[in-house]
Amino acid sequence: MNDNDVLNAMRDAMAEVHMHTPVQELVAAGRSRRRRRTAATATGAALVTGLALTLAINSPQVHAPPASAGNQVHVRLAAFSVDTNPDGTVTVKLTKRQTLDPEIMQRTLAQAGIPAQITINQWCQASDASQSLEADLQKVVGTGEQSGEKVMVITPSAMPPATKLIIGMRTEDYQPDSPNSTAISMQLVPDDAPLTCTTDIPPRPTDTPKPGPKS
Repeated sequence: MNDNDVLNAMRDAMAEVHMHTPVQELVAAGRSRRRRRTAATATGAALVTGLALTLAINSPQVHAPPASAGNQVHVRLAAFSVDTNPDGTVTVKLTKRQTLDPEIMQRTLAQAGIPAQITINQWCQASDASQSLEADLQKVVGTGEQSGEKVMVITPSAMPPATKLIIGMRTEDYQPDSPNSTAISMQLVPDDAPLTCTTDIPPRPTDTPKPGPKS
């Protein structure tokens, strides 16, 4: 069967089919359906866009950038609190160190203008002892009292450029029978200083055995 035979067969088959609806009405109806589909598609896109904007505006900013030094920070959590003082110093109070999340505390200190690296039951120090800035540390970190409890008072402006605090904390249940009484160890080091870390509790100055008499 060639193409002409196919066309003739289709014409013969359709010969008895009669259209009772004018062509103009069929065309108009088709256009109307297309307009409704287009409007529905546009409405759906608008709803999706509106939802995306709502999520973007209302969702919490989990990875907010650290605030610059000098900004007022007042954070009170179960494990610690950080408060910026009117004179620019920052009061840090530890409560339940066993529940402290070091990353959260690091971000909080960063918002207060204090770069820090915090570890729990692990203590780090500069691999090169000459990079431990002990003299500057005495200017940066001090102690105070808040509601009758001892707290750390940190002065961000006293930190030399490109330095950070290295803070190691011991939980109450970590080696409770150890005669070493260190709870917190702090160092001030350059940002790029190589570090050596250990799980051995570093001795406090008062814990260091005094040398015996010379023989």
